[in-house]
Amino acid sequence: MAVASLRGAGGLAWRLGGVARGPLKRRAFAAAANPSNRYINLGKFETMGLDLGRAATGLAYLQETLEVQQKEYEAETLPFRKSAIGVSLAKSLHEVGRQNHQLGDAETAIGQYQNALQLLSEAIDFREKDAKLTKALIHTRFVKSEVCSSLGVAYFDLGQPETALAHHQEALQLRKDLVGRDHPSVAECLNNLGSLHYARGAFEKAAENFEEALELLPSQETPYVALALYNLGLCRAHQGQPAAAGSALKRALKIAERSLGPSHPQTDLIRSTLRGADAQKAPPGDVGPAGSVPETGEVGGSKP
Repeated sequence: MAVASLRGAGGLAWRLGGVARGPLKRRAFAAAANPSNRYINLGKFETMGLDLGRAATGLAYLQETLEVQQKEYEAETLPFRKSAIGVSLAKSLHEVGRQNHQLGDAETAIGQYQNALQLLSEAIDFREKDAKLTKALIHTRFVKSEVCSSLGVAYFDLGQPETALAHHQEALQLRKDLVGRDHPSVAECLNNLGSLHYARGAFEKAAENFEEALELLPSQETPYVALALYNLGLCRAHQGQPAAAGSALKRALKIAERSLGPSHPQTDLIRSTLRGADAQKAPPGDVGPAGSVPETGEVGGSKP
């Protein structure tokens, strides 16, 4: 069963893997232990309904912009201007990386994320030396937290969970230091950590992260809240708590129908997962309706 995840402030994305279909007998729902979905960014909502042709065209335009910025960066000699251009270049690298990641090339994305991280680190070193650049410094550190989130998602996708965990933890700490532990943007990092714990089978820890994320978004009815509730519902199902799972999934579905629409792919995913949970609670000997078990997902990031 898949969980959803988030990358820095800019766009929510799912990476959809295969979908297994068939009757769910008792406890089959709770026994499934597939990788989780992750939010990638708050902002644009990139869904599993990705148009590959448009994405490839968009990537080509981004690459052209990147080449122009790279030449400008290399030609600049004034430290102040070079730092500013470097941050813009890092943002473009991050965006190109996210597009490559969303198209399934996590390895290429990581190279671009790492290059972005290097540029941001250099800009931070420069801006830390000038008190007049405090606002610019804060902005640069926030962008760094976004890149760290993307790296965490990508490394996990390449089967390197420990490296992924380190990047997610760095993103969370940066975000807390910059905006405070109660800021809504911290929910993104908590959700990513929860997704990682979920995929490793640490369902209680994952549920704690998802609940913390939801506490930071108490009065919102957005796709992000719907997907955090979806993630929490999956955790409770794996913990053998069908009532709690059903409650979270029903709330997720209600919010998704309002914020995304009743026929949106992610609304359909929540609805089918809820049917699977209901099938698990059917009386002995009664086979419930067919359910779908999403194998992977990116919410949120690179979304890569």
